[in-house]
Amino acid sequence: MSQSLPSGSLAAQAAPAGGRPKLVLLIVAQELTLSGMNRFADKFGSGGLRFLSDSGANFSACKFDTASAQSASGNATIVTGAHPWAHGIVADQWFDRRKGKSISCVADDGSQLVGANAGGASSKFLQGTTIGDQMKLASNGRSKVFSIGVADSQALLLGGRLANLALWFDDRTGNFVTGSQYAHDLPSWAKAFNELRQAEKYSGKPWQRLLPENQYGSATRDDYQYERALPGDGKLFPHVISSPMPGGGAYSTLAATPMANQMVLELARDAFEKENLGTHADADYLAVGLSAGGKLIDYFGPNSQEAQDLLLRMDQGISGLLTAIDQKVGLNNCLIIFTADSGASPIPEFAKERGLEAGRIDPKSFKTFLDSTLDNRLGQADWIESFDPPHVYLNFKAIDDNKYRQPDVETLAAKVAHNIPGVSEVITSAQLYANTVPNGPASDAVRKSYYWGRSGELFIIPKPGYVFSTENTGTANGSPYTYDTQVPLLIYGAGIQSGHYQAAVSPADIAPTIAGLLGIESPSLCEGKALTPALSPLYGPSKARVADAPVPSP
Repeated sequence: MSQSLPSGSLAAQAAPAGGRPKLVLLIVAQELTLSGMNRFADKFGSGGLRFLSDSGANFSACKFDTASAQSASGNATIVTGAHPWAHGIVADQWFDRRKGKSISCVADDGSQLVGANAGGASSKFLQGTTIGDQMKLASNGRSKVFSIGVADSQALLLGGRLANLALWFDDRTGNFVTGSQYAHDLPSWAKAFNELRQAEKYSGKPWQRLLPENQYGSATRDDYQYERALPGDGKLFPHVISSPMPGGGAYSTLAATPMANQMVLELARDAFEKENLGTHADADYLAVGLSAGGKLIDYFGPNSQEAQDLLLRMDQGISGLLTAIDQKVGLNNCLIIFTADSGASPIPEFAKERGLEAGRIDPKSFKTFLDSTLDNRLGQADWIESFDPPHVYLNFKAIDDNKYRQPDVETLAAKVAHNIPGVSEVITSAQLYANTVPNGPASDAVRKSYYWGRSGELFIIPKPGYVFSTENTGTANGSPYTYDTQVPLLIYGAGIQSGHYQAAVSPADIAPTIAGLLGIESPSLCEGKALTPALSPLYGPSKARVADAPVPSP
C-alpha cells in the first residue's frame, strides 16, 4: 500500500523560522465526497492522505457556494478564489449562441494541440487571475508554474494563463499534450514520458482490485444493478480496458480509470524532478489534477467498489509523489493542499432503496416537453435553443419574430418547467437582472453561479436526490446540495497549524490562503478569505525596532 515517509526524511526537520513555502503543491481530485473519503480512510496507507489529514489542517466543513457544483467551475473557484459569477466558468460546457452549439469551457478554435495533430484548447474563458498567475506576477516571471491533469479543462484551469506549461491526457493518441497557449514544443521530460507509451501498458489489461474483495465491505456489492458498465466491459471486477467511450478516442475509457490518475502522478513527479521545483529563490507551483473520478463515479456511483479502489490507488500514488518531494525539498518547506472540484450524487436508485425521494430528469425529454408546451401557449416555434443543465437557453429570434417580451416568455417557461417532476426551483435571468430572486436555500448560490452571456435564461435546480441524466443507470453531479458541494480540504506545510477545523469554509478560501503564506496579492477577482485559524505565525515574536541612520542632507 502507500509508502510511509522515510524516518530520516526532510519532513522531520523543522521549517526555517519565518520561512515561506518553496513549493506549492495543489492536488485536486474530481467528484470526491467528504463522506466517501472518510468512509474508506481506514484502508489508507500512512504516507499519503492519512499523513496530510493527521499532520496538517483538516477542514471538515468545506463547501462550494454554488447552485450547480460541476468540476470545471470548481477548479476555477479553487485557483481564483472567486465564484462563477466572477470567473465565468459556469459549467463544464455551455451553449454558445454565436456558434449555435454547446462548447467546452476550454474550447478555443485559435489554439493548436502540441504533442498531437488536432485543434487545441485554452483557458481563455477564465476571467481574472489565478494563484499561479499571481506567483508569476509577483516574481517577475521567475516562479515556475506547472499543471498536469487527466482532463484538459482541469489542467488548463488549475494552471491559469501564465503557467509555464499545462499538460493533459489526449485520449486519441494516449499522449500527454499541451496547447499553443503555453508552448510550441513539449519539454524533453514530457516527450520521454510519452515515448514510454504508458497508455499501452494498461490498455486491454485487467483492472484488479488493489485489496482483497472482503476489504470493500463499506461499498455497494460489485454487481449492483444500477451501476453503468464501462464500454466493452461489464460491471464486475476485474475490468478490462478495451473499448472507447461513446464519441471518445481510443483511450477514452482508460481516462476514466485509476490508471489515468497514476500516469498523471508519475508525470508530475517527472516535472518536479526535471524542473527542480521548490529549489529556487522564488516559490514554484505544481498543480495535479486527478480527474479520472469524473467519468468513473458517473458510471459506478460514489458508493461503489470502483470508487473505493480509485481512492485507495489515488492515496498510494499521492504517497509516492510526497516521498519524492520530501527527499529533495522537504515537505515542511512546501505548502500542500488536497481537495476536490466537486462532490457526487449517490445513484438515485441507491437513495430510493433507502426510503429517500430521488429520481432522474432526462434533459432531452425536459427540453421536448418545455418546447411543446410553449408551442401550445405561444404558437409553433423552436422556443428552446438548448438545455445544458442547469441552463435553459431561449430562442431570442423566435421571441422577437412573434413579438413577445423576453421576461414574459421567461416567466411562462419557468412556470412550465417548475411542474416537471423532480424540479425544485426555477430562477429566470429577468429575476436576476431585477434583483428579485425569491429568498430560498439556494438563492444566493444561484446569484453566484450566473454569468451574463454564458448562463441561460432559466436556471433549473433539481430536488434533492434528483440528477440530470439521459441514462437509467449511473449518476451525475451538478446541484446545490451537500453531496455535490461539500468536499475534503487538507492543508499541510509551512505556515500551517495542524488540527481538525469544523468552521464553515469554502474552496474559494484556498487561493487567498496560499497568497497570504507567500506574501503576495490574491487573485484579481478573489472573494474568499484566508483560512486564518490554521495559519501559524511566520515570523515568530515581535522584535524591537531599530532606528535607521539619519539620511545625509544632499
